[in-house]
Amino acid sequence: MSQAPQRLLGRIAAGAVSFIVLTYVIAIGIGLALVTFGQFAGQLERIRVHFFTGAFFIYPIITPIPVDLLLLTDACIVIYLACFISAFRSKDGFLSGLQHLRQTGRIGMKSNWLVLMPLVSSFLLLMVLAASTALSQAGVPSGQLCTDPNMHLPNPCPPQAELYASLTYAPISEEIAFRITTLGLLVSIMTLWKTRSIEPGSSRPKNLSLIVGSFLSPESAKAKVGLPTITSNGWHGIHWSEWILLFLTSSFFGIAHVISGGTDWGVGKAFTAAISGFALGLVYLGYGAYAAVLLHWFFDFYFETFGVGADVFGGPFATLPGLVSLARLAVGIVSILVALAWLVRRMTRGKIPTTYKIPESVPYSVQ
Repeated sequence: MSQAPQRLLGRIAAGAVSFIVLTYVIAIGIGLALVTFGQFAGQLERIRVHFFTGAFFIYPIITPIPVDLLLLTDACIVIYLACFISAFRSKDGFLSGLQHLRQTGRIGMKSNWLVLMPLVSSFLLLMVLAASTALSQAGVPSGQLCTDPNMHLPNPCPPQAELYASLTYAPISEEIAFRITTLGLLVSIMTLWKTRSIEPGSSRPKNLSLIVGSFLSPESAKAKVGLPTITSNGWHGIHWSEWILLFLTSSFFGIAHVISGGTDWGVGKAFTAAISGFALGLVYLGYGAYAAVLLHWFFDFYFETFGVGADVFGGPFATLPGLVSLARLAVGIVSILVALAWLVRRMTRGKIPTTYKIPESVPYSVQ
């Protein structure tokens, strides 16, 4: 792709990313308003449930600790704010990454996550929608999370406040259960084993910090001990054991959506959730826990917040869900164009000779 179209695509992509990041800010603002003011916050406070978590593919693990949903939702939003701060500062910062995208039209594993996330999430959303449509046409529907209580069908939706709290907490609890504890444990074993080969007297990270770092940021932990990383080695930075576990955790993640009780998901959901789980695993390995949580946040909290905000606040908020959905589709198209531009660059990276070079004369002898 020539420089002019590349720069134009970069400006379009940078504008799309800026707009979507603005909707992230709006979503967090609406979420804070929901848990701070009015009857909705009161409904959350009145509902108490037993706290649940998950680890090593086991989800959910119910504990005897009761907690009100307002406290749980508040804590989750605080965690999301911390994740967004980490995303804003990652890889030389959001503003620098946005400027680079605008000038070059290029993205990659060296891009700031807050720049990359709108394009990745929109592209992934289109993939999931396409897969769901294809499966439905083949007679394998993906179903839905729950059904309208007024329709008197199995698995009716819980009260709106309870459903909102569940979708707010799900990105954190499910990432811990399916990505952070599983892939993180593998990376911690790999990095600790690698430290055995570090010569005495050399800079050697402490085991505790290495273990914690492996769970929070596998890429950084591997870099500390000299293991190949995605940033430096591309896909070769993912060890074969990580690939195996990545496929396993994605498969279990998809299956868990179908066999878990209280939902109305169909068999097709196992495949579409596995696609999302695979993408979440790659993001976790490349960027860390904060990035995987935020990508998961997009599918659960982000869309649900606009829907609940429209119901609770009404007025101009009622138009936001439709506008955001249209914007996501538009950004999805932009993300496809950026991906195609990346593919074209990869295919034409080698030098193509344009002139014929006469071979140099070589001395020879006649026998």
